[in-house]
Amino acid sequence: MENRIIEIEKRLAYLEKFVEELNEVIVDQQKQLDRCYKEIARLQPKTTPSPIDETIPHDEKPPHY
Repeated sequence: MENRIIEIEKRLAYLEKFVEELNEVIVDQQKQLDRCYKEIARLQPKTTPSPIDETIPHDEKPPHY
């Protein structure tokens, strides 16, 4: 019985450490996403539609059809 409790405690300690490590990964990924969103927001106003894009109807098939 004592060995069983010790084994369960070992597994619990391992799982707690594993969850902490996963949480750190998630936090780091969220920080990366936040930086990406900020960069996208910063770049969006700089992009303007090309005059070529405005003159071609979007539903028209290309000439090779």
